[in-house]
Amino acid sequence: MPTLLTLAAFSLIALVAGVSLTRLVPGLAQQHPGILALGLLMLFWAVREMLLRRQVQRRLIAEIEQLAEEVLRLRDMELGAGSAAIDVAAEPVAPRHARPHLARPHLVMPEAPLPQVANEPRLVVPDPMRTPEPPDDGTLLDAVRDALNNNRVELHVQPIVSLPQRRIRFFELLARPRDENGKAYAAAACLQALDAAGLRAEFDALMLLRGVQLVRKLEQRAKEVGFFLNLTPAMLAQVETFNPLYDFLTREREHAANIVLEFSYEGVRELDRNGLYRLGQLSALGFALSLDGIDRFDLDFAALARSGVRFLKFNATAFADAGAIARSPVDLADLNEICKRYDLLPVLAKVEAEGDLLKLADLNFPLGQGLLFGAPKLAKAA
Repeated sequence: MPTLLTLAAFSLIALVAGVSLTRLVPGLAQQHPGILALGLLMLFWAVREMLLRRQVQRRLIAEIEQLAEEVLRLRDMELGAGSAAIDVAAEPVAPRHARPHLARPHLVMPEAPLPQVANEPRLVVPDPMRTPEPPDDGTLLDAVRDALNNNRVELHVQPIVSLPQRRIRFFELLARPRDENGKAYAAAACLQALDAAGLRAEFDALMLLRGVQLVRKLEQRAKEVGFFLNLTPAMLAQVETFNPLYDFLTREREHAANIVLEFSYEGVRELDRNGLYRLGQLSALGFALSLDGIDRFDLDFAALARSGVRFLKFNATAFADAGAIARSPVDLADLNEICKRYDLLPVLAKVEAEGDLLKLADLNFPLGQGLLFGAPKLAKAA
C-alpha cells in the first residue's frame, strides 16, 4: 500500500509538472504532454530507487566491515596466544570437481592419544545462546519478528579447528536475535518458533545474504578463511523456496570456494527424491555441503557422497550412546577411514571439555568444533 501511494503521488507531481511546462514553454502544448509527464514520472522514480539502494548498500557495507574487523581481530588474538595459539591459515573449500588433492586433506592426525592431565578441571565456556526459554505461547515468535523488523539480529562466529593441532580451518556463522533490552534469545527456541510459523526459510535467506556479503568483504584480506552458513532443508522441499535460493547462489558461485552450505541431518533425511536432487544441484554449483546434528552411525556414506555432501558433523555425545553404537554397522575405530573412502570429512561437534576430546582421540577426527575450541563470539549487532 505505501508503494502504491508513493507511485500515485509521483504520478500526480509528474502530471502537474508536465502541464505546467506545456504552458510555460511555447510549442510544447502541441507535443504530447502525456509523454512528457510519463518521462518525468520515470525520472522521479529512478532517482528515488537510486537513493534508496544507496542507503541500503551503505548500511550493509558498514555492517560487513564491522563483522570483518571482528573476525580478523579474533584471528589475531589466537595467533598471538603462543604455542597453544590457533593458526587460521585456512584451507579453502574448493568445488568438488576442482579439488582432487583434497580427497585426502593434509590435516595431520594424532599419532598417539593426548596425555591425560591429573585432576584436570572441566573446561566449560559459558554460552549466552544457551539461555533457557519458557514454553512459547506465541510471544517468542512475535519477539523474533520484532528483532528482524528492527534490525536486531546479532552475528556470531565460532571456529572449526583441525585436530590435534587446533588450528582454525573454518568459521561457522551464526545469527541470534535480541530484544529491545539486549536479551539474547535461545537459539533452539528461536529456530523452533520460526519453523512452526513457516518463516525459517525467509530468516535463513536473510542470513545467507549477509554471509555472502561477508565472504565478499574478506576475499582480499582473508581469502583462505572458509565459512559454514546454516540453511533449513525446507528451502529444498518446495520449488517456490528453492528457485530463488538457486538463482542467488548461481550469481555468487565465484565465492563457492569459501562457502560451505550446512543443513541438519534429520531434515535432509526427510527430503523426498526431488529435495535430494536439489541438494545435488547446489553441490553442482561448486558449494561444499555439510550435515550437522548427526547422532547415529548407520549412514549411507556412498549416497551422501553422491549427493555432494563434503562434511559430516557427529555430535560428541553420540559416542557415549550405547544404543547408537550397537546399531552401527561399522566399527567406530574405522569411521574416519570410511569417510576418507568416500571423500567425506568428519567433524567432531559439540566438544565441551578436554576429557571429552581425550576419550575420542583414538578415532582420529580431522576437525573439531565446540565450546572447548571457542564459544560463538559476538561480532556485531546487525
